[in-house]
Amino acid sequence: MVIRKLLFGSFILLSILGNSCSTPEQRYQRLEKKELAKAGRYDSLFMGIHFGMAQPDFRDYCFEQNIAGLYKQGGQKSLGWVECKLPDALDYPAAINFYPEFEDDLITGLNAAIYYDQHATFKDGIFEIDSLLLDVIDWADQTYGGECFEIRSPVFYKEDVHVKITGNRRITIYPDISGQMINLWYVDMKPQN
Repeated sequence: MVIRKLLFGSFILLSILGNSCSTPEQRYQRLEKKELAKAGRYDSLFMGIHFGMAQPDFRDYCFEQNIAGLYKQGGQKSLGWVECKLPDALDYPAAINFYPEFEDDLITGLNAAIYYDQHATFKDGIFEIDSLLLDVIDWADQTYGGECFEIRSPVFYKEDVHVKITGNRRITIYPDISGQMINLWYVDMKPQN
């Protein structure tokens, strides 16, 4: 009986040490493998846009949203992208600027940037990119569930990257070089054929 307890205790200790000794890359690869093995698909991106949406459907949808006053062309990231407000999603008024990646005329990825509105009034009068990053991570956690996986940059002057994986949907979150917005990169890791 004592030997079994010692063996069981040794197994637990080795498991803990094995997990703590693994690199962030190994932990990420395990997470990705686990999520890709899930049944079902996670295609929802935001505001009615989803993986597998055909390019003509995306254009028609954006046109309808533009007529309704919800979307507009342009924004701080790119004048060729689409912008819409994120009402009550973040601590301060914000917008998301985005445009999808198409493969065989279907959305398989989407690049986006979230930033506070130009007219946002900050409580202490100071804007800091860390505040926006935390705000976007909280929004992503609430919108897509779960928590973000942080990948620390090995280069001291490079920003860390945050990754959220749910089944086939991977979202990479990282500060923009401008210091005024947070980039999001959505990827369908198992595109539909």
